[in-house]
Amino acid sequence: MRTISTFRKIFCATILSAWLIPATLAIASGLIELPQDAIQKLKIDAGFGWGIFSGTIYNGNDNYHITQLVVSMTPIHDHHHMHMHPNMSHNAKVHLIDLDLPPSSKGALSMALPSDVADVHDFKWEILKVTGHQIN
Repeated sequence: MRTISTFRKIFCATILSAWLIPATLAIASGLIELPQDAIQKLKIDAGFGWGIFSGTIYNGNDNYHITQLVVSMTPIHDHHHMHMHPNMSHNAKVHLIDLDLPPSSKGALSMALPSDVADVHDFKWEILKVTGHQIN
């Protein structure tokens, strides 16, 4: 009895994965890195507080659906902060922020900061890459 149940589970999982993997690849294959002129049409009002990077983003593009931001964040340490945490990193780290932002729409940004920099009050940040798919 146990062997039949195990076989059914494996069989169902195999069928499900055979259906899901091509569907996922088909969706992912339509993703592109947005050109610089499209990135310039994003309006981001965001900041740091309580260990979170958060704010709003407006997609000013008419024909790109935004799915992800790749952001570089470099901790900014004031003199007082460095005395409290002398071993804290000064290096930039790259973070991925997943989105589902249709053309000409506004959405929320929110990302918990890693614990090693959660006490940092400010960062120099910049967008490295934006991915999405083109809408015709």
